[in-house]
Amino acid sequence: MKIVDAVWEKRNLGVTCCEITVEPDDVFTQIRRQLEFQPAQYMVVKVPPERPDVMFELGGIGYTFIECMIHLTHDLRRPNIQLDKLQQRLADAVDYALMDDSDINFLFSKIQGGLFQTDRIAIDSHFTKEQAANRYIGWISDELEKGANIYKFLYRDKPIGFFTFKDLGDGIYYPFLVALYDAQESAGLGFNVVYKPICEILKRNGRGLSTYISSNNLNALNVNIAFGCKFQDVHYVYVKHSQ
Repeated sequence: MKIVDAVWEKRNLGVTCCEITVEPDDVFTQIRRQLEFQPAQYMVVKVPPERPDVMFELGGIGYTFIECMIHLTHDLRRPNIQLDKLQQRLADAVDYALMDDSDINFLFSKIQGGLFQTDRIAIDSHFTKEQAANRYIGWISDELEKGANIYKFLYRDKPIGFFTFKDLGDGIYYPFLVALYDAQESAGLGFNVVYKPICEILKRNGRGLSTYISSNNLNALNVNIAFGCKFQDVHYVYVKHSQ
């Protein structure tokens, strides 16, 4: 069992938060003891698929299932990424570049305007859209301070989206947040949210991609799979709120 005091969520969401990741051999009586011991206002429990017993028990003590968090990886040591002619034209029309401070402020304004709608915070009625946005802004800001990069997508010299880029070491990179700003304006360009980060990994002579996608975001899941990402593991996420 892994227990994390998610102190950053107090800043992001205004509540204390504890995240517990259940491991395959954990005994539920010990899990329950930890859940009862933790005083956090917002509890998050991540359960591996081989523990349906824990899932049933969590439902009985007031926890609500909210998403599956799916870990995807891509081995890029021998990439075999094929674009059709239309995709190649659209890929050639989209560039990407490191953001400066004004770009980041523009991104944050987009996030505050409701860019992300499917994550477990955004769909949780206990939180506001403003809190959900603050969480993303805080997350990005923290990762930038730790050395992550953030790129803007450019189409006809206009910023149409972004992707983050974190070096996990050993040639593995993690684009932890990716989005296009306007789905209608960017129609047909969506595959670039996966393709361009892969291009950057290959440019850096990286050997692989590792990322996490919520089951609530099927579009992102489908695009990643279409470009060769494979399921590594999955966790069922349950939450509980207390005053």
